[in-house]
Amino acid sequence: MKKLISMVMAAAMVVSLVPATAFADTGSAKAVAKVIDSADIAKNADEDAMKKETTQLQLKVDKDGQYTTTYAKHELTFTLDGAEFYGTDNDARKANIEKLFTASKIGETNKTTTLNFGANGNATVSDVDKDSFKLTIKTHLFDDNLIVMDLGGVSTIGKGTAIKLKSTSVGKKATIAVEGDMVTTDDLTFAEVKDTGIKATVKKVAEVAEEETTALERELKIEANVGNFVKGQRFDLKLSGSFEFSKLVAPTTNADYKVVTDPVKGEDKVTIQVLKDGLDTITIKADDMVIDANSAKAGAECNLTVKAVRASYEETGVTVPAGATKTDLVKDTFSDTADAVVIAKVVDNAVTLSVDEDDDVPVIYSGVNVANYGITDDSDHESLEVTIKESAAGALDVKKAIDLDLPDGVYVTAVDVTKADNAATELNGTAQTAVDEDDFAEAYKKGDEKGFEFARRTFVATDDRNINDKMELSFKLTLVAEPNFTGDVKLKLSGDGFDKAQEVTIAKFVSPYTVEAAQNDLIIDYRNTKVPTNVVVKEAEEGLWKKDQMDFNFNVDYMTFEDDATYTVDKDSDLEVKALKGTKMGFKVTEESSDKAAAVTISDVSLYMSRSIAAGAYDLDLMTTPGQKMLTEEKLATASTDGETKTGYYVADVIDMKYDKGWEDKFYTVKEGFINVITAGRDQDDASFTKKVVVPVGEKYLIAGEEQVALDVPAYISAQGYTMLPVRAVATALGINNNNVLWNQASRTVTILYGQRIITMVAGQKVVTVNGNTIPASATVQIKDGRTFLPMRDLATALGVTDITWDAATKTATMNGNQNK
Repeated sequence: MKKLISMVMAAAMVVSLVPATAFADTGSAKAVAKVIDSADIAKNADEDAMKKETTQLQLKVDKDGQYTTTYAKHELTFTLDGAEFYGTDNDARKANIEKLFTASKIGETNKTTTLNFGANGNATVSDVDKDSFKLTIKTHLFDDNLIVMDLGGVSTIGKGTAIKLKSTSVGKKATIAVEGDMVTTDDLTFAEVKDTGIKATVKKVAEVAEEETTALERELKIEANVGNFVKGQRFDLKLSGSFEFSKLVAPTTNADYKVVTDPVKGEDKVTIQVLKDGLDTITIKADDMVIDANSAKAGAECNLTVKAVRASYEETGVTVPAGATKTDLVKDTFSDTADAVVIAKVVDNAVTLSVDEDDDVPVIYSGVNVANYGITDDSDHESLEVTIKESAAGALDVKKAIDLDLPDGVYVTAVDVTKADNAATELNGTAQTAVDEDDFAEAYKKGDEKGFEFARRTFVATDDRNINDKMELSFKLTLVAEPNFTGDVKLKLSGDGFDKAQEVTIAKFVSPYTVEAAQNDLIIDYRNTKVPTNVVVKEAEEGLWKKDQMDFNFNVDYMTFEDDATYTVDKDSDLEVKALKGTKMGFKVTEESSDKAAAVTISDVSLYMSRSIAAGAYDLDLMTTPGQKMLTEEKLATASTDGETKTGYYVADVIDMKYDKGWEDKFYTVKEGFINVITAGRDQDDASFTKKVVVPVGEKYLIAGEEQVALDVPAYISAQGYTMLPVRAVATALGINNNNVLWNQASRTVTILYGQRIITMVAGQKVVTVNGNTIPASATVQIKDGRTFLPMRDLATALGVTDITWDAATKTATMNGNQNK
């Protein structure tokens, strides 16, 4: 019988201490209430239908009583809806109700004491009505004590049950609610009336070529909507046009059904018969039913219609009960038709790549080896099972190479061939040499460890007369991924023998950490250049980083971190770290997080920057110990033997890491453009700026790199049609120190200092002077609302910016836009 379990957590009241003379429920215990074996009731069933059920309401105590006395009392009120208690009056109902609690188990030690409703018992029933009563328990309750109320059949009650259903119309429900200090619930459904009938299901549609046969892809289930089938119930199985049964058999032992139409060959309708009482599902195994596409064409679907039918005692061979005749229909059988279900589809001669869509895609952490060094996760790194299958013998063109490609950054450390039906590499008469892991290793080598490339004629054609059956090859891959790979792992089947490539998702990689960092626009200062923003490293889940194994080591090319960084762990995770020895910026996990996923903030970061460093963007890179071990120690499932160490072939070999008495360190970028060098050194006559500056006309802001900067006076277009830009705002946005932009009120002169350059401009004049050299301007220097403005191109020329664009549609000026694409 199909059962539903409904559960609610009870609300617990605060524990109280009571005097020895008190006799009231103090809420000293709390409980979980749930209905076990909720009943499905057939429509129009008798009101006493619960007598056939095993439904229970269970209250499980999960907090000991907290009394200092030896006396306790708990009161609970039970209320039915959609049902009543049997009994000619309330006294009779009370007697029946007391018989419902015989399965209760209470007590402190062995929990074997039951509820006793005698004169000196530990429980009483009171306030009885047709649909409610109060239960009083007069004893201590302890952890795991179980108060059980039988809502189904009870043999000691005259009606066989204490519960009478008010209605057995389809959709009606019977519920019970409990109220008391130790537990209060919503209405819990213990019975629901459902329509009689059947449904047929197959979880996956099989594919078959024209005029070929196929077994079911998954088992066929015929289920009762409510109740059970009886012995002698029959089902007609009918296929849609152009399809026939090639085979339908029952299990040879302990069968639940038999095939009435026997032998089966070429029919479009077959009858089966139930052999046992009490079954609510008949299951036909996938290999026990074979469908022939016969005259069906590509694109046609095979619909199976299952019809419940009745037959006589004589036809079924069921024993004739007293009062019946052999020509009577078997009692409790019924007629009904299930919705048609698609069980097969005709396809052109094809090869399909698939995974079981009912299986969850495994989630694996990237940047760690199969043993999960560095993290506490226990994933086996195994993919979903992949199946390559022919729709008909010979569908796979073995004269052409076959490719199975993986995403860049994902690698295979093991292959497990789970099925190789007619997937042969050699054929000696009828004896086949099945495809195995060694064949995959050779293909992985040929695919340069980026995927599998099976050479021409690796496989034996399945239309060979000694095979003449379609191929099915299934396998699982054990995977690792480089630290910078996250996302779905899509396996792609392709090659010259396929009209189009096929893809399936076989796994998903996620990172065990995330790094949050911002772009920092810096002027070279050689020593102790402060990085104004923090770097935050976040754990993917609580307790993931393993103590003494997870190390983080950061780097920026052409620069060196000073060793004065501060590492601060969030307050709530309990993670502990220490600075990593031998590095300028890095930390080691010394205690694992417990209450929540951790976040480590790296602050007070400063850099040593060479005076010869070029202007431009420099990335923040990261190396972890687990990542390095994965790259250099996890052997790949390949036949390649020419690795750097000669001890195996590793990811390090694939990505061309250098080896000289040890593998080089491999860093991965975690923030592009972490440092953006925007000007030359202070003693260099280098006019280059790299920082992108966007100035929209009429807006009180400009955008410098990734930052929006407020303007008190916006850019504007002059009466002569020139785009006028605010001098100080643009100069500082490009990276010039604000203190190096000077204003002389007396002479109304702006002076800009940077590197070895001195730029001057005087309000009202139509020239700009650079190191004493006068450069004509397009328009005069203007003062507007207390700010100095110069035409866009004249200002760019003075500052040495050659990359400047104007978007007439948006009225936006952009400096260094092309350098930052």
